[in-house]
Amino acid sequence: MKWKDFFKLALVTAALMTIGLWGCAPSSHNSLAAREIKNPLQARLVKGEISNHRSLLDEAVPDKKLPPATAGELERMGDGYMKNGNQYMAFVQYERSLQLNPDNVRVRYKTGLLFLLTKKYEDAEKTFQEVLKKKPGYALAHLGLGEVSFHLKQYGKAEKNLQKAVELEPKLWKARNLLGVIHDYRREYDKAFREYSAAILLRPDNGLLYNNLGVSLSLAGRYDEAIRAFKKALGTKCPKEKVYNNLGLVFARTGEYAGALQAFSQGTDRARAHNNLGCVYLAEGKTEKAAQCFHKAIEINPTFYVKADENLKKVGVADFN
Repeated sequence: MKWKDFFKLALVTAALMTIGLWGCAPSSHNSLAAREIKNPLQARLVKGEISNHRSLLDEAVPDKKLPPATAGELERMGDGYMKNGNQYMAFVQYERSLQLNPDNVRVRYKTGLLFLLTKKYEDAEKTFQEVLKKKPGYALAHLGLGEVSFHLKQYGKAEKNLQKAVELEPKLWKARNLLGVIHDYRREYDKAFREYSAAILLRPDNGLLYNNLGVSLSLAGRYDEAIRAFKKALGTKCPKEKVYNNLGLVFARTGEYAGALQAFSQGTDRARAHNNLGCVYLAEGKTEKAAQCFHKAIEINPTFYVKADENLKKVGVADFN
């Protein structure tokens, strides 16, 4: 694996950490597939047996009798379920609200967001398009379409929608972040830098934005700036493991292997840290040092034998025993 491949892998990780849940701290909005499924109808939704949101509502409320609540009250109930991570019940309440007020683009957008979060991209795209038919200037729907296209790796289409979202609402930092990732994929690092910087100005407390900026700077070979960006990320409340891993990669790239090992160790356990450093040495063609690191990983944690042994074979060591 070449150095650029390490950083491209980090970029993919960085992008995924920012899609969908949109925040630094872990969100309670877990996907339906990740939650414990007790409701048979919910299980059918996850398995894909129910693919149409209309049939979902019909089966969830077979008598089609709406509760004695207003459209606004139902929307607030849906928001409450979303806050508590119950996406299934949130969806049902939003759909009930839309039965009373089908022209409410805000609620329709929220159903599209639920489809996006549960990776039902076709339904999400259709819903966001329905929103835009009613209100072409709804910036969040353009952002939603951009996210759908991003997940489907349709980056040109994603860029168009994300740019439109920013044009309509310049404070949409999520759109700017994704534009930065797309520019990184295209090796347009100066453009990526501008988008990440703009997003950080809007959300200076979001550590994952600093992480993405650090990865971008690493790809561009601006290692000192990348290190500063990763350290900024570590000063926030965002998840640290990937940031420490990325920081370790940059330290190693600049020849600071002790710093790399320390960063790897802060992001994971010592055995994996030595294995990671071994992979770095292997990428540089330093097979003897790589083998020493893989041996050390096994010494620290014998249960780590399989992974480290695989890496040892890559450097020409047939068997550890």
